[in-house]
Amino acid sequence: MNVWNKISSAATLANFATFAVLGAFGVSAVCAADWYAKDNLQPGHDPSMVRFEDGYALMSTNNNLQLWTSEDAYTWQNHKSTVSKIPQWAYQYAPNTEGIWAPDIYYMNGEFRVYYCVSVFGKRTSAIGYQSTKSLMPGTTDYGWTDHGHVFHTVASDKYNAIDADVVRDTQGNYWMAFGSFGLGIQLIKLDAKTGYQASDDKTVYNIARRTSKASEGAEEGPSLIEHGGKYFLFTAWDKCCQQGNDIEKTTYKTAYGRADKVTGPYKDRAGNDMATGGGTILLERYGRYVGPGGGEAFQDLNRVRFVHHYYDLNGDKFNHIHIRDVVFTEDNWAEMGQPFLGRYLSAEVEHGVLSRAVSGDLAITRSNTASNGEYLAYVNTAGSKIRLPMNIMQAGEYLLRYRYANGGDAAATHKVTVNDKSQTVTLPPTGSWGTFPEKSVVMVPATLKRGGNFIEIEPSPNGNFAELDRIDFLRVIRDTIPANGFDNGIRVRLTDKDEFAIKDGGYAIFENVVTDSLKSVDVAIEVKNLTGGKLSIRDGKKDGTVLSECELVAANAKSVANGWTTVNCSNLKSLGGVKDFYLTASGVSGEAVVRNIVFKSNTPESSSSSVSAESSSGGENITSSSSGTTAIAPRAVRPENAVLPARKGYHDLKGRRFDKQIPYRVMF
Repeated sequence: MNVWNKISSAATLANFATFAVLGAFGVSAVCAADWYAKDNLQPGHDPSMVRFEDGYALMSTNNNLQLWTSEDAYTWQNHKSTVSKIPQWAYQYAPNTEGIWAPDIYYMNGEFRVYYCVSVFGKRTSAIGYQSTKSLMPGTTDYGWTDHGHVFHTVASDKYNAIDADVVRDTQGNYWMAFGSFGLGIQLIKLDAKTGYQASDDKTVYNIARRTSKASEGAEEGPSLIEHGGKYFLFTAWDKCCQQGNDIEKTTYKTAYGRADKVTGPYKDRAGNDMATGGGTILLERYGRYVGPGGGEAFQDLNRVRFVHHYYDLNGDKFNHIHIRDVVFTEDNWAEMGQPFLGRYLSAEVEHGVLSRAVSGDLAITRSNTASNGEYLAYVNTAGSKIRLPMNIMQAGEYLLRYRYANGGDAAATHKVTVNDKSQTVTLPPTGSWGTFPEKSVVMVPATLKRGGNFIEIEPSPNGNFAELDRIDFLRVIRDTIPANGFDNGIRVRLTDKDEFAIKDGGYAIFENVVTDSLKSVDVAIEVKNLTGGKLSIRDGKKDGTVLSECELVAANAKSVANGWTTVNCSNLKSLGGVKDFYLTASGVSGEAVVRNIVFKSNTPESSSSSVSAESSSGGENITSSSSGTTAIAPRAVRPENAVLPARKGYHDLKGRRFDKQIPYRVMF
């Protein structure tokens, strides 16, 4: 059955309202994975993370540098502490110290180093030391920690405190360490990359942040630095920390930041205020059950900047857990905080958005066992209220926003959905009940997304009809190309300095939420720069999932193309439908395979549309995506061609009830 016949069948048209015609492709009901997310409640306080080839390492405060590792940053394996007791040298600088604080894991000079702190509580008699290992994975040949002792210390008479260390590399290849504690501001010193100690060519202690308000008592600590786009970003924790259990309501911890042109500052907030004289833009503070989100650290992942921090769960055990979020950068390179990672990259739980309320009680975070992560937003009612969702998207192109909602009223509601400053009105037919979110309680909203930071804003329309909102999933509309550098994450993969995707033997890359019904062909080819031998495979849903297509990286399957690239023919895809996660895996590969595009290409010319277009049911602005289905490294232009079905009456909502409102439909594929 061709694309037009799929869409125009009477059975298809009877099932869905505006935008939900896309259900003809199975995308309304078939998900790449279980849509119901759940927070893993990983424990930790003042967490630090680092990315390594096979996953992530995590450390936190007051456990003698206990090590956790994870392949996916969601399921963690607990290893032993890396020290059995506080090193003896520490007592020289911090007599009677009782624990190791605020570790910072960083890859430096060919090894992983953990800078850690010891201190006498409430005093400035503190010191920072470090230990190192070649490998972060226990059981491997190069795993084993060596302690290198003292790096920097302070005494009671100093005006700053040597705790909460954090290391950053500048664009010239120099290393720096920030530190600082409650009431005393944030300082910065230069490090010697080879020795790991303070550099001999610059002994300056730079002050880069200090609170000045009497009301705050100067409460600022836990610095974290990272470079992005030629700017340096300083994240700090403000106000009162660590009151948990029965004292949880006393915690006022939050996260603020500024940026600078030079690593030594000045760091200014978005209003232009210097952090050294009290400035700072708030990024995270208490919302819902998430109390005291702070004590965090920014770190570089494979293709995104992430931020790990602790919070206290008000409705749960009232103790500390960690969240790992994307840092999402605006076009003018300011930072916003994205979603906590709950196992998927292309999903947004709306209760974690930035919530702006026009009236008290609007946008209420509410519990429901049928909502993803057990929470949703009720009372999305008042004009002027807004939900803002910053999202990192690694592949530019056309997407469908699977918009999960509940409308227990008798008439359709509408939301204004703005994606990167382009708005459309989304019609939300009745679903039959409030506060419940079955798998079919969705509409599909077409959108064009950029590679990198995207910003989705949702506002209730003032028509007197309401809809609650649970979650939005971002589905890739793929026709002929998946750019390999648009992967979401993986193991033993990287981006080269030319922004090309490289994969090693045993590695895999994840491409979430591929709408397979839009693929032009089951013929598959992969564009590679080098024939390494071995195989690349496209697998269904997991790294060891069913092989959907297999590619032998040998000359017999290859055809040379321009600029050193080679096209390798693969086996045809097996029968597909709905939305799938694709895993690109490597086996038997020698060295690295550098991959450009995964291509689904038929030798038969196509005459069907290659554009996504949407028209609001209330006559709002038309939103038309880019004419090519994806933005590949070597994109191929396709002329858009729209086909319009006539408006009809007598449609039915998701509960089978009839409504008589004319609905414009457009062919989406």
